[in-house]
Amino acid sequence: MKTNHLKKQVKGAIRANDYYSQIDFLVELTQRKPENLKYKYELAKAYDKSRDYQRALDEYSKVFYADQEKYAIAIYHMGRIMKTREQYKIATLYFNQFIDKHNNSKESRHYKKLVKAELEGCKLGLQKSMDAPNTGIFPLKGNVNRSNIEFSPNIIDNNTIWFVSLPSDEIVFLESDTMPKRRIYAANERNGKWNVDSLLSHPSNSGKEHIGSFSLSKDKQRMYLSLCKPNWQNKMVCNIYLSKLENEGWGEPEILPEEVHQSNHTYTHPCVGVSSKKDREIIYFVSDKEGGKGGYDIWYTRYRISKQKFDKARNAGSKINSIGDETTPSFDFFTNKLYFSSNGRAGIGGFDLFEAVGERSKWIYPAVNSGKNINSSYDDMYYVAFPKNRSRGLLVSNREGSIDLKHPHCCDDIFEVNWKKVIEVEYNLTFVDEKTQKPLNNVELIVTVKDSPDGGIIVLQRIRTDIMGKIQLNLQLGIDFQLIADSDIHFNKQIPVSTKGLVESSKKEKTIMLSAIPKDEIIIPNIYYPFDQAYLTPEAKTAIDTSIYELLIENPTLIVEIGSHTDSKGTGKYNQHLSQKRAQSVVNYLVEKGANKKRLEAKGYGESKPIKPNILADGSDNPKGRARNRRTAFKVIGELEMDVYYEEE
Repeated sequence: MKTNHLKKQVKGAIRANDYYSQIDFLVELTQRKPENLKYKYELAKAYDKSRDYQRALDEYSKVFYADQEKYAIAIYHMGRIMKTREQYKIATLYFNQFIDKHNNSKESRHYKKLVKAELEGCKLGLQKSMDAPNTGIFPLKGNVNRSNIEFSPNIIDNNTIWFVSLPSDEIVFLESDTMPKRRIYAANERNGKWNVDSLLSHPSNSGKEHIGSFSLSKDKQRMYLSLCKPNWQNKMVCNIYLSKLENEGWGEPEILPEEVHQSNHTYTHPCVGVSSKKDREIIYFVSDKEGGKGGYDIWYTRYRISKQKFDKARNAGSKINSIGDETTPSFDFFTNKLYFSSNGRAGIGGFDLFEAVGERSKWIYPAVNSGKNINSSYDDMYYVAFPKNRSRGLLVSNREGSIDLKHPHCCDDIFEVNWKKVIEVEYNLTFVDEKTQKPLNNVELIVTVKDSPDGGIIVLQRIRTDIMGKIQLNLQLGIDFQLIADSDIHFNKQIPVSTKGLVESSKKEKTIMLSAIPKDEIIIPNIYYPFDQAYLTPEAKTAIDTSIYELLIENPTLIVEIGSHTDSKGTGKYNQHLSQKRAQSVVNYLVEKGANKKRLEAKGYGESKPIKPNILADGSDNPKGRARNRRTAFKVIGELEMDVYYEEE
């Protein structure tokens, strides 16, 4: 093969991300032109991408020490590879050398932003723990793992998983027309071993395209999957599809609309998450589309189930995405936690697993490293936990124990995670009417995060009481929650719950009593006005702060009328005018404190609705009655839609 043709083959293999073909062609090129450092650097990158870390390190070293100025970036990659070997001190030296000596190139400046995270990761790797590991992690027993790759495990039940595999025990060259396609398989656990039962019966398993990964909706009625094929440049491009479970099985996958996809970009790793809004599910996915924070970012769209409509795709935000790559999101419906992998945050090597609690772009805190109990110095991805046995989980990794094909750590396998100690926080709540003590089956419990750093609230989930007024609630550790009991015919109640500082599992029973919303007015005590005046005294403001204002905060959808009444002294017209001004002064004060003016209506009643006689039967004055009649009260007259208050977009 002529050298020019060989160069074209290299370019084609690079476009196709076919690392093994790149290696074969570049080895030949470097032998023909040993003085050409560009080919050696490309060879180092191909070894690196194929996870042949030793050969990659050798080639990066040759390039760096041959021309440290031009190939400054090579020592950054040398540091990365030393992290996979857990040689964190050497990695630190390499990263610092990169910082100290190389300031010029645009590429160097980009990678310097990554170095900070790499150095933090080295510190994390060097930290010693006195505690014994809390996990046992081993390759899945049975015949699920083969010499090539297994990934995207989905737990169907405690004994069944679906996953994607490339069914070959040989090296696969992506440019080959006869290469096998990645497909979805089903496996069952019997006697402690996971055995592949069959190829999943699904239209996407026809073998026409590669399956990138897939995710099931919470009710397992919808499958989101990425299908991948080469474009006209032979570059592998993925798009996301939706397949629905029908009477006769899975329906044909339909590509997601243009609200999600942009041309000339790839979309993969879909993951279904729960939405705090009714009739919605959130689909997180990975893309290199424009507007991201780094290389590959996590994005999301919402699917409106009843309308079968997708919202415009948005970025999951800087609490999730970094300047590096984020990939393989998975959502835990049990804890409302998003797991994903990143190489742009502080990790102990390769892609580390990270986690965050929240939804869409609203997260309680920036994503945190899932820790050494689950991460290795290699690539760790796709963590999922068994829903009915939280001490078990699965992850995908090329760590020690993965099956070798051409070299160690080349290929991803599925591993089982056994947690030795799982701290679970469970609340069993019963909601009853305060007066009748009867259970309430019409209460929706809204689980929110208390005092989020963004200054608002983040709604994590909504749960409705059963026929006996009961809710079982499982909460994530280390968070201050605010539970909101919402009912159409009862006043809301906020229940603060904290799981911070817990070191053991906790299970609590609690009865919550809700007060029915009366049809009549409720008097606000201790609101007094100076004679013939409408302004609020300091004492009156204190009374408002501790009564109606608190009620408005706890019941963010109620529309209330603020009513003011007078006694019968003065003319009826005058008293009507004075009472209207007094009611309006209360409304104005509440609006100044942040209440939505759409929820408030001022109504002056004058002397028209006394609750006690102003004059006694014998014609004498009744000071006590007049005092009772001079009152400010409120009553519920309507309700806003809950989504108006809790929707952040």
